[in-house]
Amino acid sequence: MKDNNNVKSRKKTVLVIVLIVAVVLVAVIGTAVHNMTKQVEQISSTVEVEPVQLRDLSDTISLRGSVSGESKTNVMSLAAAEVTEVSVQVGDMVAEGDTLVMLDREDIEKQIKELETAISNSTVLDRYNDRDLAEALESAKTARTQTLEDAQKAVDRAQQAYDQASADRNRKIEAMIAAQQNASSEEERAQLAQQTQEYVNSSAAEITSLQQAVDDAKQSYDRAALSADQAVQDAQEAIEKSGYMADGSISQTRDTLNDLKKQLEGCELKAPCGGVVVAVNVSVGDKNAPGATLITIEDTSALKMVATVDEADILKLEEGMRATVTSNATGEEEISGTVTRVVRVKNQSAGADMSSSGYSVEIALDNTSLLIGMEVRAKVMLKEKSGVLAVPYDLVQYDESGNAYVLVAEGNSDGTAKAVRKDVEIGEEVDYYIEITGGELKEGDQLIYDYTYSIAEGDTFVPEQMYPEQNFGTADAEVIGQ
Repeated sequence: MKDNNNVKSRKKTVLVIVLIVAVVLVAVIGTAVHNMTKQVEQISSTVEVEPVQLRDLSDTISLRGSVSGESKTNVMSLAAAEVTEVSVQVGDMVAEGDTLVMLDREDIEKQIKELETAISNSTVLDRYNDRDLAEALESAKTARTQTLEDAQKAVDRAQQAYDQASADRNRKIEAMIAAQQNASSEEERAQLAQQTQEYVNSSAAEITSLQQAVDDAKQSYDRAALSADQAVQDAQEAIEKSGYMADGSISQTRDTLNDLKKQLEGCELKAPCGGVVVAVNVSVGDKNAPGATLITIEDTSALKMVATVDEADILKLEEGMRATVTSNATGEEEISGTVTRVVRVKNQSAGADMSSSGYSVEIALDNTSLLIGMEVRAKVMLKEKSGVLAVPYDLVQYDESGNAYVLVAEGNSDGTAKAVRKDVEIGEEVDYYIEITGGELKEGDQLIYDYTYSIAEGDTFVPEQMYPEQNFGTADAEVIGQ
């Protein structure tokens, strides 16, 4: 019996010990949870401040573009001659007067000599000298005009006959198809369809014949024109061989001679300005087309940036605005620039890239070390204000009356800080900041950075809620948060 009592006593003792241990564990866990909750609350209510400063505010537009010369010059020649030498290639630097391209002079010089000889040996034809030759020339010209008029009329008549027959045939076929569609029976429709097909087949030959007549008339015109031209040329040559020229012929010959002399001057093309060669459109052996661009030179003594502009930004830009330009080639170096041209008209030229807005600006660069074609980036200054009181615009709050204010932290002697309202007058928003133009806020005030507006006027903060090394204006500021 005594053994049973001892066993029960030991069980009670064990139970009591277990209960005590459980209570202790609950207390420890509860304390830990409380401490953790307190730490989380302290962390979540940590206050960040920053002194209000005078700032340089700037509103900018970012652009991308490429470098080009201040001016571009296309070099061309009036000489219809073969290219014999090309002295430059893309990328070459040239000075004004350098030889770029040579063209063959021989044929042009020969023509000039022949015309000069003809003029020097000729005498003006008057009504007393070689009248028959002059009349023959005029007669040939008149006959040519009449012949071509008659030949053209024949072409017009043939074309008219073809057009009329084609129109009549088409109308008849359309009428026959309509009758076929309106037929009252399948048998009648089949009969009409057969008749329509027979007409189509039978009339095709007539149309073909009329088309052949048009072609024959055109060929006759070409033969008549060739024959008439030859008659005029023969009459002209007869006059020239006789040593005489009509007044009009002499004038025309002299004009041709002057044109040839201009072509001769264009057989040696020199650089009209210094710069870099950006395009070479000709090779040795090519026949020059008068007026075609052979070489393009960009003047590199002054550089500019050409950039496209979005439609939303083009009206903000003005000539004279300051810009800073950077490039991969120059790293972090900022190159000064000035907007010199704003193009507010979309490019409607043939082949223009219609995927872009078409608006553009040109920015003169204070740098000549960049290379033509380099990709560059620019920030154009739309607004600039120096040394103004400004705060992040998200930190400005408004009361029910619409008055603007911010919260600042003012330190107490016991190391705590208090949220204090400062009424402000605001100006322009520039980038991330808003200008403070008046009110109670001053430089050095400790602005509370509370973007969630969870801090209210009068809230007090203990040292544990403050970021290390923040100065709330207290004597113990250096040790707050340590």
